[in-house]
Amino acid sequence: MTAEAAPERFTCFAIAIAYASLGGMWIFISDNLFTILLNQTEANHHSVAISHWMFIAFSAILLFWLLRVWQLAISYSQQSLKNANRALKSVSECTKAITRITDERELMQEICKIFVEVGGYRFAWVGFAGHDAEKSIRPVAYWGFEENFIDSMNATWRDCERGRGPAGTTIRTGKTTTFQNFRTHPDYRPWREQALKCGYASGISLPLKEEERAFGALVIFSGQPQVFDDEEIARMEELAEDLSFGIKTLHMEAERKRALEERIQLATVIEQSTEGVLTINEDGRIHYLNPAFAKICSVETIKAVGKSIYDFDFCRLNKLFSFEIQKVIFSGIVCDGHFVNRRNDGSSYEINAKISPVYTQNGVSRYVVMIRDVTNELLLEQQLRQAQKMEAIATLSGGIAHDFNNILAVIISNAEMFLEDYPAAAPDRQCLDIILKAGVRGKTLVKQIMNLSQPAVSKRESVEIAPVVKECLALLRASLPTTIELRQQFFSDNSWIAADPTQIHQVIMNLCTNAADAMHGGGGILEISLSDAQLKAEDTYQFPNLPPGAYLELKVTDSGHGMARETLARIFDPFFTSKKPGKGTGLGLSVAHGIIKSHGGAVSVTSEPGKGTVFTVLFPQVNKGEQRQQEPLNQELLRGEERILFVDDEEDYVRSQKRLLERLGYQVTAGTDSRKVLELFQSHPEDFDLLITDQTMPHLTGEALARKVLRIRPDLPVILCSGSAPDSIDLNPERARAAGIRAILQKPVDKHELYKKVRHLLNDSRRLRGEHAEYSYS
Repeated sequence: MTAEAAPERFTCFAIAIAYASLGGMWIFISDNLFTILLNQTEANHHSVAISHWMFIAFSAILLFWLLRVWQLAISYSQQSLKNANRALKSVSECTKAITRITDERELMQEICKIFVEVGGYRFAWVGFAGHDAEKSIRPVAYWGFEENFIDSMNATWRDCERGRGPAGTTIRTGKTTTFQNFRTHPDYRPWREQALKCGYASGISLPLKEEERAFGALVIFSGQPQVFDDEEIARMEELAEDLSFGIKTLHMEAERKRALEERIQLATVIEQSTEGVLTINEDGRIHYLNPAFAKICSVETIKAVGKSIYDFDFCRLNKLFSFEIQKVIFSGIVCDGHFVNRRNDGSSYEINAKISPVYTQNGVSRYVVMIRDVTNELLLEQQLRQAQKMEAIATLSGGIAHDFNNILAVIISNAEMFLEDYPAAAPDRQCLDIILKAGVRGKTLVKQIMNLSQPAVSKRESVEIAPVVKECLALLRASLPTTIELRQQFFSDNSWIAADPTQIHQVIMNLCTNAADAMHGGGGILEISLSDAQLKAEDTYQFPNLPPGAYLELKVTDSGHGMARETLARIFDPFFTSKKPGKGTGLGLSVAHGIIKSHGGAVSVTSEPGKGTVFTVLFPQVNKGEQRQQEPLNQELLRGEERILFVDDEEDYVRSQKRLLERLGYQVTAGTDSRKVLELFQSHPEDFDLLITDQTMPHLTGEALARKVLRIRPDLPVILCSGSAPDSIDLNPERARAAGIRAILQKPVDKHELYKKVRHLLNDSRRLRGEHAEYSYS
């Protein structure tokens, strides 16, 4: 008997006793009263009393039974109503949670809480099916007194012992699984002890499905066995379906938000992209263009949307680009290409473009034009190719310079000596002059070739370009026809740069000479201008190798025939010339380019056929400086009588240089084998006052010979001569100084320079020895 049933039974029993008591009193009173009133005998009275008492007893028992049945019926109805109300409240709360909560984990946690606190169950949890090798079940939400039950569960949905529990069976089969008694159910053996310890007696597992596939399970435990009837199971399955739908809705909403975020990010990327993007319809009407497209093509976004693409300059001025767009619209075939476009201000820019249709389920919805400005990239590629060509020329020049300079040195020195000996009126003197001029021209040509990639390092000083420009124009005026007008415009108050004046003069003359040649025969205007240029970081696209800063801009403009793109791409190539044969070597602009680069500057050129050419040169500006003091050009040759040891592996060169030095009074001992020369010096080290040696020789290089000689005579002056390129490692000044070499001369050595250097070193040597320096003049 339960605590609730005892009072109910006591009430029924009390009513039956009261009924029997009242009936007995009525029988007793009524029997005596009717006996007296009716004057009946005592026997009749006794018979009636017994029957009455039996009726009272029977009716009292019947009344107790009826009252008890009626009471149980009412109790059952009340319990059913209570369960129904609890179920309805659970359904209502779950429905509210599904419609109110937007976080998946929070929703499942709330559903578990409702089943425990509203539904009256002991424990509820939700597990998702894992797709790992173990097919584990991952608990994602729970509510109730689990006492670490979840942590030690280790359930799986594989078909194994730990996979035949409620959750594993439900996920594997996709159906509701009920365990009415954990104590007796054989499949619950792995968790029985822990479940009974926690007070769990029975459980039900409801599938959570998406597209007829169970992705998880809602598991509910009760503290009583046999509590899940068909009606309760049906209500729970409806709740599980609602929960599945809620989770699916949240998944869809999360996917929608993720897709929206991705679209926003994609739109942001497109907006911020450096590549231009434009979309049009089949009529060419613009739907969208990003800022990069507007900037590249100089289009205003607001004015462009809704208008035809063919009305804008990037299509109107480029028929090929416009044709390719129309071709893609008509054919639906993707087009990739390179195009040279023009802006309305006449400036050109080069793009790589891809034009393609955008397909949807209903066919082509849009056409997208993607462009990338490659103007700077092509400029860098051109500069790279130019650098590679210069490197190849440098390698070539290094290979031929030594031998060729030795040959020229022999020709020049012997021609000079013959001219010194020949009288001015001699008939053969003109031939000697021609030989000497050809040798000097060859010397200049070799020097230009060697200076193509890296011009010779020269002494830099503050140079004002304006006077140099005036000097160049004065020289040109005398040689140009009167049909060419020369103009100069100086807009800069500071035309000072750090440079070698001779090389800057060479650059200006080369540029002006080429400009004049472009107008030869037809006349025109040659203009040189100087102006200040402040190069900003965003303006360095035209001169990508220059850092931002203050520059002096030199422009040489002509109104000549101009150049085609093919010619323009090669003007700085060594040995390339558009002139007639015999009219140019093709080295002028190459040398100028190398000089400008070595001075930290840059040069660019713009030209069109029939519209002339503009060369723009930038030099870093410096503060105003002092003009250099010109050395006297006519210096007397210094004579001497010292002893010189001369070595070179070219026999003809040795013979000519020996004769040149002996003409000045020097005593020259010469040789062609560096080993024998070293042996001679080792045997008589005090017999020589100066060593002149070639660098590139078999057996011992000039540097190695100098080191060995200086170990014996550290005070001996040494001059190193070489026909190699100026930037060769063999002529590295630091390395030469470390070896004790006093001077380096480049072949073919100018005789005046040789005489001065020899006399200077011998005088220094005398001063170091404390001797008086005496010399005579020729």
